[in-house]
Amino acid sequence: MSGGKAYRHGYYATLPHARPQPASGGVDFDGIFIVIVASMLIVFVTALATDPSLLGSAEQWLRAVLSDLLRR
Repeated sequence: MSGGKAYRHGYYATLPHARPQPASGGVDFDGIFIVIVASMLIVFVTALATDPSLLGSAEQWLRAVLSDLLRR
């Protein structure tokens, strides 16, 4: 009976891994970049949907960013 009670209270033993785990291949920066860009796009679209007056300033900002990128 005590085994069930211990399990309900979170007291149960776990065995260590039988073999060592391989090292990770590193961080996938492409995936992180995609998540950041997608999150920024969602915030941008939500802001424009809730306040349409932002569209004029957003258009100016976007044109300035694009012109700066194309000059380089």
